[in-house]
Amino acid sequence: MSEDENDRPRKSWLVPVPDQSERQRGGPGSIVDRQSADHRALDELMRAYDDEPDPDARGRIVAELGERALRHAFAEEVVLFPAYRKHFPDAGDELTAHIEGDHQQVNDLLHALQRADPRAPGYDAQVREAFAVIRHDAHDEEDDLLPRLQQVADDAELQAIGAAWEAARTASPTRPHPKVSRRPPWNALAALGLAASDRVKDAVDAVAPVGTGRRTVVVGLLAGALGAAAMTATEKAEQAVTGRTGSFMPAHTLQALLGRDVHDSTPVVWVMHYGQGAAVGVLRAVMAQRGLRGAAAWPVFTGVRLAVDQTLENGTGVGAPPWTWSRPDLVVDVVHKAVYALVTGLVADRSLPRR
Repeated sequence: MSEDENDRPRKSWLVPVPDQSERQRGGPGSIVDRQSADHRALDELMRAYDDEPDPDARGRIVAELGERALRHAFAEEVVLFPAYRKHFPDAGDELTAHIEGDHQQVNDLLHALQRADPRAPGYDAQVREAFAVIRHDAHDEEDDLLPRLQQVADDAELQAIGAAWEAARTASPTRPHPKVSRRPPWNALAALGLAASDRVKDAVDAVAPVGTGRRTVVVGLLAGALGAAAMTATEKAEQAVTGRTGSFMPAHTLQALLGRDVHDSTPVVWVMHYGQGAAVGVLRAVMAQRGLRGAAAWPVFTGVRLAVDQTLENGTGVGAPPWTWSRPDLVVDVVHKAVYALVTGLVADRSLPRR
């Protein structure tokens, strides 16, 4: 018997993937070889986490591992598991459903870790729970699912499944989405939008990494701008009901700050309105990181926004003190600032870990 014949996959019993040669796995690019290589990469990241003492570096390792694990799982659910169920229509669903349950658990854990501080007391325990599920998942695939698939699929089919798996992995979402279906076609359809949005978030993370001061500023600016947009929407709705006209006070304040003649200007109103909203949003982001969040932070931040407005308007001499206003005008202003504070706070709290 030739060496090549002796190295062919053995069809009479299941040979765990780690015990197979590259040839037995179907050659480079087969689904078995690709899965095995990705499992090794995940294991190396988990070992790197164990060897790394720095919390921030550990957080980066978990982020990298999470992205790789999620893309790996997505490609399995879109390509590998349907191929397996096609060959095993009677019993194939039991094994793939079990592994999909592991994927759901990993999604839930990684979703929680995404917003967690690597220095938090429970962080390491959550990470190790995710590691345990990922390792269990790899064993189920390498000891059972993939060897069974090798029993019924020839090398050409294993190569074709591997190529489709790699294409799905490349185009997959990069972040956990626990509520997305684990089965085609719904997971593939959801991935169209999620993959694009995830890559936008990845770009933001690259510019302003989680845990840095730059991240706090970027999140605060974005949260404040969204809060200003929500406040604008409520103002327009209120004006449609009450007939109150829009105010040029933001334009007057900015012009006075710049030492220019004060006059009505809608473009300047928008610049001041959104610029001030974004800038004050940074304060709310700092509050979120320091632990002042949610319902407790809402009235405090509403007061901050009101105080900033009145300081600028009265300091430049273009506004009047609140106690000189009519009661309806005072109530309307407080309500609009409360809407701004609520939306800004929601975005900041969801985007930043508690320190």
